This record gives sequence, structure tokens and C-alpha cells, in this order.
Amino acid sequence: MTYFSLTSIGYLLIFFDIVLYLIGFNVSSTPVLLVSTFIMGLYIINFFEIILQPLNLRVKVQMPLLVKENEYEFINIYFENNSKIPKGQVFINLQGKTPLGGLRGKEKKEISIYFHFKKRGIFYLKTLNLRFTGTLGLLYLSKNYKVDGVTYIYPSFYPLSQDIYLTDGEGNKTSSSFLSVIGEEFHSLRDYQPQDPLKIVAWKASAKKGKLLSKNFEKLKKGSLMILIDNSVDKKDSIAEEEFDQLLRFVHSLLIPSFSLNIPLSIRDLRGEEEFNPKTSDELKKYLAEIQLIERRNISFKNYDYDIIFTLNYRFWDEKVKINKIIGVEYHKKEIVLNKGFIFSLGDDPQEFLSRFLVLNQS
Repeated sequence: MTYFSLTSIGYLLIFFDIVLYLIGFNVSSTPVLLVSTFIMGLYIINFFEIILQPLNLRVKVQMPLLVKENEYEFINIYFENNSKIPKGQVFINLQGKTPLGGLRGKEKKEISIYFHFKKRGIFYLKTLNLRFTGTLGLLYLSKNYKVDGVTYIYPSFYPLSQDIYLTDGEGNKTSSSFLSVIGEEFHSLRDYQPQDPLKIVAWKASAKKGKLLSKNFEKLKKGSLMILIDNSVDKKDSIAEEEFDQLLRFVHSLLIPSFSLNIPLSIRDLRGEEEFNPKTSDELKKYLAEIQLIERRNISFKNYDYDIIFTLNYRFWDEKVKINKIIGVEYHKKEIVLNKGFIFSLGDDPQEFLSRFLVLNQS
């Protein structure tokens, strides 16, 4: 799309020129009419200048691949003037008007724009609008350039404490709170460290060796972690989209530790039959940026055997799975009546909510 218009200064000056012309015409003043004609000539010069400016200009963009929602990152834009025609006063229209300045003949220039990636999802930048005002700045030409940019905006997460453990009656740690770790087992002995608690000192072995030794423990892990993201709703609207974004923040928060613990992930959603098995956290982030809500159309579930089910439709799962398998979100009701499951609502603290869920999973 290309169009012409007057700048703010251009509007003021042409109004002044019309008044000047009327005065000169009424009083038959040749000097006044010459000044009016001169001003109109500036518009004609500016018009031809902005017509020539877009010729032989190449534009491309470099977008960040992954950005956390509601974060700022730089978008790099590259310009190349392949002609000898200079291009003055170019502005970039991207979340506001950013001045590029001028481009001399055969000149290359790069500019970085600090861009606000607000909402989770995939951000496509297929066209970039440039505004050419020329050196006089009375008129401008607006022109769209085709570019190819894409950024995956993934949901934020809540850091979970690594020091949450279940304890037995004597205060000894019996299990990590992370849902894929089912306990701890004695593994080996090592030299005692000053920060070691006395309860892990191996007293008999220390007596035999003549020095203090401490016990090493290893976490017992499940073979894999199977997740279902129920991304179906009866009707998509802004409230459902907001609730789903919050649900995905919980997905992200709970699955991050699996990569450091080397626990295989298996994720299923309702977009297809295939399961997704992310190998890195970046693969998970891209997946969480891509997934979208779908409206429920006779969807049937063949398998309920998941470690966690993330859903906005928690009443469907209420009688089908155990209490510690459901995480849901509901904003649009003040009071929630539940028989089972963990449902996050406005006013809840996200980290406290997840901590309670993790403890319940190990009890």
C-alpha cells in the first residue's frame, strides 16, 4: 500500500500560502503572489523528491527467535540504497515512528528498534511501513515493504523452590517436591563438609575410616513425564484466551525442572494424534508459543493415563482422574465449587498454588 499526504508543517504552510495568495490577488500585489508561487514550488520539488526516494531501496529484518511474553527485545532492520539517489528523512512505522535519518547514494544502514512483545503467541512481521518525507518535510509518501520476520513469544514461568521436601516424623527428607522425583536413595560416601547436617553423617563408616564421612543420596526418578494440555473450550473469547495463557505459564513452570533432571517429556494436546517430546527448553518454549485454543467439536478422549492434565474444562475430568492430576484456571467466576482438582483463580498466588500442588503430588 502506497499513499501521499501532507505533514503537520505541510498543512500549516499550505494554509499560510492560501491566505497569502488571496491577499496578493485581492490587492494585486506582485511580490506577494511571487512569494506564494515560490512556496507552492517547494511542494512540487518535495513531491518529486519523495517519488524518487523509494526507488532501489532494499529492506530486511532480523527478529529474535524466542522472547518471553511482555518482554522487550531488539528488532534489527537493514537498509541498502542501491541507487545514487539520496533518500532523506525516512521514518519506520513500528510501534511508533522511528527516524532512520537519511541514506546517501549506495549507502547501507542498520537500525535496532526496542520492541515490546506483549502477548504469547507467534508474532509475524510480513510488511514494514516506511514514511519518506524528503529534505523539505512538507509531504510524505507511505510505502509498505515485504519482509520476512517471525518471533515465538512463550509464556512466562514461576521459579519453583528447589528446597521444598517432604519429611518423615524425625524431620528427615523423604522426597523432592518435583512431581517426577519419587524419592531419595543412599548412593555413596564422601568426606564430611562443614555445612553437612549431622543426620547424614555415616557414624559407623566414619569410626572405621578414622574420619568423618557423609552419605550421598541420589534422586529416584520416573521413567518419563506424560502431560496432557486440554486446549479445547466451548467458545473462544478474550477471557478464555487469558485463562489459557495463565494455564500455559503453569505448564512452563512445572516442566522446566525436567530438563535439568534429564526426565523425558511426553506432551499431548488436542490438535492432533502425535505426542510432542521436547529435548530442550527452547523446543518447549516454541511449542508453548504455538499452541492455540480450539473450540470443542465432538472431541473424544481415548487415554486418561497422564501424570498431569492442564485444562480449562476441569469439570470434564473431575470424575475421570485423581485429584492430584488436574490443574485448571478460571477467572470469570467469583466462586468455584469443586469436588476435585487444583483450580487457579484471580487473587491466588501462583507460586503458592504450584507449591501446594507439588506437595500433594508427593503425599
